[in-house]
Amino acid sequence: MGLETYYGSTAWWKPRSKKLEIKIIEYGPNILRFKVDGETHTLFNALRIELLNDKDVEFAAYKVEHPLFDRIEFVVRTKTIDPLEVVKKAINRIRRRFTTIKKLFSKAVESGVTAPPFVSDKEWNKFLENLTA
Repeated sequence: MGLETYYGSTAWWKPRSKKLEIKIIEYGPNILRFKVDGETHTLFNALRIELLNDKDVEFAAYKVEHPLFDRIEFVVRTKTIDPLEVVKKAINRIRRRFTTIKKLFSKAVESGVTAPPFVSDKEWNKFLENLTA
């Protein structure tokens, strides 16, 4: 499949130009395997890490089908709990974390550029001078 067919244009890369499509490959009491078309590391590395921090998760991993295409296959194996529920809970934790980050980032932008606590006023002023030079 060529990039034109995959992305719907002749552009080499268009971020978020594909609609996210998820297909369940395997779903059982302790395993969930699915394919996602339209995303790679950005979301699924965060999900993998979040799942691996869950005591009910035995295994979580993903693989990218090919570096030129936004397709992954993800698998999660749980000890005793329904894997779909574990994934839903992990996604909600990630969502809350990013909401917090967004609020903190907005607050930092509103307060403007400030020196980090470990930088002296002299060093900070020199840094600002170099930015405008």
